[in-house]
Amino acid sequence: DSLLLVSGVAREPFEGEVMIYSFPKCKHIKTVNCKPYDSFGSWLGNTFFIVGDFDVISDCAVVTMHSVFDNTSPKYVYTDPNSNIAYPYHCKAFETCNHRSNPNEKFLFYACSRSTVVAHSLAVAVFTGEMNSTLEFERDGLLPSIVDDEDEDENFVKRNFMKRQNIHEPSDYTGTFKNVVELKAAVIGINANENLEKVFVNCRSWLSEENPSEISMDIQMRIFDFDLNLLRTISKAEAITPSNKFFLIHISSSELYTVSGDEKGKIHIFDSNYNVHVCTLSGHLDVVNCAAISPTNHDFICSVSDDHSVMFWDMSRVKKNVKI
Repeated sequence: DSLLLVSGVAREPFEGEVMIYSFPKCKHIKTVNCKPYDSFGSWLGNTFFIVGDFDVISDCAVVTMHSVFDNTSPKYVYTDPNSNIAYPYHCKAFETCNHRSNPNEKFLFYACSRSTVVAHSLAVAVFTGEMNSTLEFERDGLLPSIVDDEDEDENFVKRNFMKRQNIHEPSDYTGTFKNVVELKAAVIGINANENLEKVFVNCRSWLSEENPSEISMDIQMRIFDFDLNLLRTISKAEAITPSNKFFLIHISSSELYTVSGDEKGKIHIFDSNYNVHVCTLSGHLDVVNCAAISPTNHDFICSVSDDHSVMFWDMSRVKKNVKI
């Protein structure tokens, strides 16, 4: 609730960047470049984050760990064993989450490619290591009030942020490949829910294995457990773009709902426990790239669209299709 990680497209062709801002005033703190542009980043600790990248020296996909306040060189913490040198587009749209029974383990779920430019497999790696802990202090001061003071330098910000919060940070973290499943589909979104131990994947199936470049107009949500066993496939969302110009459709989940947009301006709500479709929300006029559930009120949903609008929804006032 004090730092905001944003992944986006850089100015250079095919390159991306991950930026860290103080929140809620959104003062820029750090930028890390990556490639390709949809590799993205994810938090690994309170002030540490990881970024997917392609290492041109070793010709393989890697994940690097960065500190928000430390300008030292990034640490290589994971190398994807499924890399295909001809198609270096790996570790896309990944998510990290905690292991419920072991706080020193984190799961890394990511989409990877072994035969095509577009990611078509779902993989999981396990990060293990020690979590360093600072002394506990009352949370009487949060980062935004410090960072956004123009009179304070970065070192002062770092000292006060570390002092005023109980920080558990990764030390000597390394990732180990665990499993991969072939989806025979273009992966366009991933979300991992550590409380339910489920992984939600948006994908568009290949029309034929002989020609994987042609994909379906139906957007499937495939639901897996943390061992990548398929639990259920739901087909509700629709696409309108051709195979070579599809959109990434991001997913958000809570203990109650899982939400996802589509390319026809719809927002689809699913029950996270029973894996069934609950209702569809209409209002946007273009592709809904992302819908997110509030972490403090699971009935509150925010959506963003290519129609240049942001909409807010209250699920407590929405009529559901099913009762559970």
